[in-house]
Amino acid sequence: MKKRWFVCLFLGLIVASISIYWVWKKVTVYNIYGFQPPEMALAQYTPKDVVGDLGGMKVLIPRHYPEYVEYDGDPGFGEKRKGSRPKRTFDSRLTSFGIDVRFPDMKGLENAQLRKERNQRPWNKNNWFHIGINAGEIYPGDGFLDRRTNATLFAPESKGRWAYAYERMPEDEHGLEVWRLSDIDPRTNKPARESDDARDIYIHRDTSGKVDTYISCSRSRPNVPNGTGICELGTHLEPKAKVKLSVRFRCGLLSEWQKIRQSARDLLLSFEVKPDSSASSQ
Repeated sequence: MKKRWFVCLFLGLIVASISIYWVWKKVTVYNIYGFQPPEMALAQYTPKDVVGDLGGMKVLIPRHYPEYVEYDGDPGFGEKRKGSRPKRTFDSRLTSFGIDVRFPDMKGLENAQLRKERNQRPWNKNNWFHIGINAGEIYPGDGFLDRRTNATLFAPESKGRWAYAYERMPEDEHGLEVWRLSDIDPRTNKPARESDDARDIYIHRDTSGKVDTYISCSRSRPNVPNGTGICELGTHLEPKAKVKLSVRFRCGLLSEWQKIRQSARDLLLSFEVKPDSSASSQ
């Protein structure tokens, strides 16, 4: 009887030890990777230059620029890859990645000093901005900026809390149409444009009237010297490539929007290579 009890106790200790090990391993993994899944964390930095097809344009991107590189068919958030990781070539269609760059020289995260500078505070003296790229199977399609403009400013079904909330201001700013909330915030009975979550919309159109730039900014902060709010500029690389760009920068740089937009476009276009390039693939 005692022998059986000892065996059961021994087996119980083994099971408990295994359970503790797996809990420790899981905690350790998430301490290393943060709250993001390991698959995503491992994709944050790439040990090699990135090659692929970016919206129909063959590119080679220096390894210090892109983060969270994804290709068509890659596992989604929290998913694990099934099978081995495919070899990447210039025919592999890029889906998304991000780039942090310093304005206006467009330096990337080439070394520890630049990474430290990127994270410096206060934010209102930081001239780094982030470029988000969408292409391949998640490219929203031609005219997506017009559709977003119409949905935000004009479509009743997309009105949010306030019906027909936006109105165009009588004067443009920095060559941009300016649209601001016009209604009363029902939570405070104050002008909606003064709400903490209110956004000002800035629109630029090409010569045909088509929207080629859509900017959303934290309310009124562009007018504050060295404003700390954030603007997000949406544009694209068409007709050269089917690529959506989302550029995030501090509101104090709004007056530089044309230079920021062109610099982001030029950086992406500088990655183009000829299809017969001898550059190594991943």
